[in-house]
Amino acid sequence: MCHSLDPPPTSQQKNSPINNSANHFDYIILGAGCAGLSLAVRIIQSGVLQDKKILIVDRAPKTLNDRTWCFWEKPDDKNNAGSPSIFFKDVVYHSWRSLWFRHPQKDISLELGPYQYNMIRGADFYKYCFDVINSAPNVQVHYGEVTIIDPAQGMVEAGAERFFSNYIFSSVLLEMPILQPKQYYLLQHFRGWWIETDYDAFDPSKADLMNFNTGQQHGCTFLYVLPVSARKALVEYTLFTEDELTNEEYDEGLERFIDQQLKIDNYTITEVENGIIPMTNLVFPQQKDHVYFIGTASGQTKASTGYTFQFIQKQTAALVKSLIQKGQPTVLEQPKRFRFYDSVMLRVLHERRMPAHEIFYRMFTKNKAKKVLRFLDNESHFGEELQIMNSSKKSIFLPAALKEMF
Repeated sequence: MCHSLDPPPTSQQKNSPINNSANHFDYIILGAGCAGLSLAVRIIQSGVLQDKKILIVDRAPKTLNDRTWCFWEKPDDKNNAGSPSIFFKDVVYHSWRSLWFRHPQKDISLELGPYQYNMIRGADFYKYCFDVINSAPNVQVHYGEVTIIDPAQGMVEAGAERFFSNYIFSSVLLEMPILQPKQYYLLQHFRGWWIETDYDAFDPSKADLMNFNTGQQHGCTFLYVLPVSARKALVEYTLFTEDELTNEEYDEGLERFIDQQLKIDNYTITEVENGIIPMTNLVFPQQKDHVYFIGTASGQTKASTGYTFQFIQKQTAALVKSLIQKGQPTVLEQPKRFRFYDSVMLRVLHERRMPAHEIFYRMFTKNKAKKVLRFLDNESHFGEELQIMNSSKKSIFLPAALKEMF
């Protein structure tokens, strides 16, 4: 998806002898994905941790354009330490100040002020981050499959080598949490086509945040339409369901939408991307001994939407601030009420009590876009949250909320 992150991998945990004399680092970062690279770049660009010896571990170099991240932010808010605009403005591929929410009942123009919606392509992000990393003499990169993580000893084995640290920042889970009562695990899964036409077919100043003008036979289904020029766009077929589709089913949905809704019959597919994002209220671990979890492995994917990029930036900014001020990491806790809201939403989707397109339609028709975006960013105040909840169908959401509470 345009905010793509795969579900976090897991690794075996085994006992190993203490050996801090060889291959010891101040910080080890496991996983050179969005979370690991964001943390590394923020540590380097803080300018005050140059004396720290840092190791980044991943199974292989990242160079392909394997995913696209999209996020909204206030580009002029320099007081927001987590803002991607401070660190990643040079790799923002395209931005939109206006979005569409499209629904069979009505198309809604979403004026975002003071927000803008940004796109970052994976290949650009990786190159930028590794340019920063390669310029830092205190940072090393090691490629190899992680085979052992020993949190008690602060040890990682990868590619037949062992490394040690008091602070291991891991986007790799030791084990997947087990679903408990009142916990749900849905998937946000998608397939996107980058398409180009030989005539002007798009308005690059506006994008479709959600376009529900497509069949709902598989469950909650919508499309992103993200034009970056008059002749080029990312069109993404997205679902919130328990099960994935086959590539042929995604492609059939994309082809039908482009033909029937976009009215484009002559185009070239230049790139294809697939992804799966967990939508769950599982309680992910934040820390185990010397291991501090980051990214999706620590629950930074918002359960009700799948958005992750902005939450990773907040988390990594908070970690670096704590390392500078306290000399050790601090776990970033999200307000509990937002976890409750997400759990209620997941219950409604899981029990199929109300179609998701109707939930989002009510949300965007009865509230200004900037209020909804603050709510989805976990930055709204309680009064705004009450207004948004009042726009929902109370006969559906109130019983679901009561079941979550008792």
